[in-house]
Amino acid sequence: MADELDSDDEESVLRGFANLPTGGTTKRPICERCKRPSSVCLCSHLPKELLNISTTIYILQHPKEDSRLLTTVPILSACLPQEKCIIYRDRRYSTSDYPELHAMMKQPNTLVLYPGPNAVNLRSIDLSAHANFNLIVPDGTWKQASGIFHGNPFLQNATQVFVEHNVVSEYVIRTQPTNKSLCTVEAIALALAPLEKNDSFIEILAAPLRALCQYQLDHGAVVHSSKEDKLKNPELA
Repeated sequence: MADELDSDDEESVLRGFANLPTGGTTKRPICERCKRPSSVCLCSHLPKELLNISTTIYILQHPKEDSRLLTTVPILSACLPQEKCIIYRDRRYSTSDYPELHAMMKQPNTLVLYPGPNAVNLRSIDLSAHANFNLIVPDGTWKQASGIFHGNPFLQNATQVFVEHNVVSEYVIRTQPTNKSLCTVEAIALALAPLEKNDSFIEILAAPLRALCQYQLDHGAVVHSSKEDKLKNPELA
């Protein structure tokens, strides 16, 4: 799963829009929950109470993703209890540095959310076999997420899953590789729906993402077509 940037130039543009309005050079207060400047706080679009879930989500985030603007993992963190959304930041996850992750791969209730060739549709699995699940999610650009998955072969020891969908990503302020590509928070929302037997999580997690993108669009950002659409229609590039 990935929060995709098309180029360094796009990141520069996003940096210019991320915290509008600027209001001068004085450092502004940051909201404790959504981690956004108070003037552009997203909390009115977040659930009033943290979501009560049995699934524990482990985000394997590429180190560069943490410094990028307008990523979606902070939205997830603001909606879930801290102990249910655990974030690691690294490229390589060795046994010595991350023994708990390696041990987790041997547990039958561990799933890796990554659409590789060996992935199975999450909704085809007998989810009643376990009371709760561990959901491992590589995070970064699509290239970075792929690097994490393939650069850490132990991740392939657990069941790999994808979620079949017809959703068009609402993360329109970044370029997606294909028309079916989703950002991290969207992919996790679709996975949580069957895992928690609660389809309402899809809209609950989409609401703050939609608000984030709309704010950027209202202040000069533009809708980005997918790379797939750009290849079909060069005028979109």
